[in-house]
Formats: sequence, C-alpha cells, structure tokens
Amino acid sequence: MKKIIIITLTTILPSFGLVSCHRSEQKAPTPNTKIYSLYSIKQQALPTTLRLPAQLNPYETVNIYPKVNGYIKDMYVDMGSKVKQGQVLMLMEAPEVEQNSVGAHETYLKAQATYNESKDKYSRLLKAAETSGAVSPNDLQAAQSKMQADSAWGNSEKANWMSMQSMKDYLTVRAPFDGTITQRNIHPGALVTMGNKDAKPMLELQQTTKLRLQVNVQETYATQLGANQTISFTAEGLPGKTFTGIISRQANSLDEKFRSETIEIDVLNTDSLLMPGMYVEVLLPLKGHENALLVPQSAVVTSTERKYVIKANDNKASLVDVQTGNENNGMVEVFGRIAPGDSIISIADDNIKQNQVIR
Repeated sequence: MKKIIIITLTTILPSFGLVSCHRSEQKAPTPNTKIYSLYSIKQQALPTTLRLPAQLNPYETVNIYPKVNGYIKDMYVDMGSKVKQGQVLMLMEAPEVEQNSVGAHETYLKAQATYNESKDKYSRLLKAAETSGAVSPNDLQAAQSKMQADSAWGNSEKANWMSMQSMKDYLTVRAPFDGTITQRNIHPGALVTMGNKDAKPMLELQQTTKLRLQVNVQETYATQLGANQTISFTAEGLPGKTFTGIISRQANSLDEKFRSETIEIDVLNTDSLLMPGMYVEVLLPLKGHENALLVPQSAVVTSTERKYVIKANDNKASLVDVQTGNENNGMVEVFGRIAPGDSIISIADDNIKQNQVIR
C-alpha cells in the first residue's frame, strides 16, 4: 500500500539594498516542496534465480605413474581412447624385477623344504616320546623350537616372494575405472622411473560420462539450497542448450576467505556434449527467507558506511539499518529493526536526514 507524504523545505531569499532612496523590501518566504511516496512493508519470502559462474570437472580423474622402474614394452591406448575398468593400458618390462621374483620364489621353496624336514623330525620324536625314556625332553624341545623357527622363516620368505610378485604385476598397467584417456606422455621403449616428482604422468584417465559441477555459493544464499535439488546451467560453447543436474553434495562449511559454501552437482554426460574444464553459468533457484520483509529496491539507500531504509515515524524520518537478501523484479528482502506494516519512503536517497520533519 502506498501513501503520499510531503516534506516541506523553506528557503529564505536574501534581501538586496536598492541604490535609490526608497526603503528596502524583503520578499516573503517561498516554500520548496517535494513529494515522496510511502510503502507499507510486507513479510514475504522472495523466490529468485541466482546466476553464478562454475566449471565442469571429471567425476573421477587420475594421473597414472609407474610403480616400478622399467621400460615401456607395448602401448594399447592413445589420447581419446575409451577404456573399461581393468582393461590393460600398457605393458612394461624390467629384467631385474623378473629376476628378483624368481630368486624370491627359490628362497621360499628352500625355506619351505627346511620347515617340512624339521616338522617331520619333530613328529617322529613326538611319537617316539610316547615310549617312556626313548627321547630326551631336551631333544624334543629343541626339535619343536627348530620347527617353529623354520616355519617363521618360511612365512617370511613367502611374504617376500608375494611382494616380488606384486612388483611384477605392476608391469601390467590397467585402468582403475571406466573413462577416457586425456593425456599420453610416453611411447614404447621409453624408460620410466617411480618417484620422480618432476616427471609427467604416463597417462591421464578421466571419467567423462558423468561430471562434477562445483559452485561456490555466497553465505547469504547457501542456506536456501538443499540436497537433491534440480538446477540448470548453460555452457558458452554450446549456445541455445540448457542442461540440468542434481545437487549431490554440500560442504556444510564456509570458506573463511570468501565466505562461501562449495556445492557439487552430478551431471550425466552420456552423449559426450560436455567436456571437463568447460566454464558454465549455473542457475540456482532460491526459495527465499520465510522471515524476510519485502520492500522496493529503490527504498534501500546504500553508502560506503551503511545500508538503510527511511521509516516514517511520528512525522519524522528515521534511518533504519538493514541487511538485504534476495532481489527480484524490483523488490528486495530486508532484515532489520522494522516490522510488517511500517511505512518507509519507497524512493529514498541520502539527502533525507535523521529526524527530518515529515509533514
């Protein structure tokens, strides 16, 4: 509801002396009148759509480095290759790994044979000990200790052999998940070494049939979003197309520097139209705040020091500090020491001062 109020300013014109002998005359005060409209505050949530920039990322991504030192023997994929989980990507060869594995296996077999021999000896002594006085208790104890020691040695050598086998298995590089090879930095015959921090990865694998869209939402708006909410977005590289996704994860924590919460949206990309790294504009539907007060945007005065509305209070202007929320169609949510039904100037400016008389 709008009302009309009048703020009257009286301007006194200065008198000027006349050159003649006639008496000087003073002009009467001339009122300078300006009319303002009043707006009656309403309590109402203001739904709106927030537009934010974001970037598409692969749902899963991994840089594949060598786990053993060796040479590239065969390559089965190249940049752009589609691969399945467990698929062989390349074969490496490392003669020393093969030799170490064979040597570890031989040592394990020797340890196992020694254990079997000491076990048989202990079993015979234990059976002979059933006859009183046939076997010395010390000999029986020594045979048992020897058997246990040989068992421990055999287990140790088996673990060492299995470790060597694992190193040998690393010579066959497999895909950890379904995806697309997006980088290839090696060729057959190349020497690769593990633990080289300056080296490029042998391959980069990304899952592109499903993408992650990460958006940083300001603190003011973060509480208006919920899990499983559907959002839409557009990509600059694909004009005229609108895509959708579902809010799948929320950080539930604000970044201390930017005062924003990170949300992740899962995007299906089975047709491969979208690519990781694309910049997009996300349209987030905001439901508004239930306790918000609704006023025209023109009623809010913003200065370098404060943000306020001008309330009409007992024929005087009262400047009330407010915080703002959602904005839409010329209206804005405000929060402050005002209440529904209060009257404020609908088109305000900083020329109106505190306690200025409103007639």
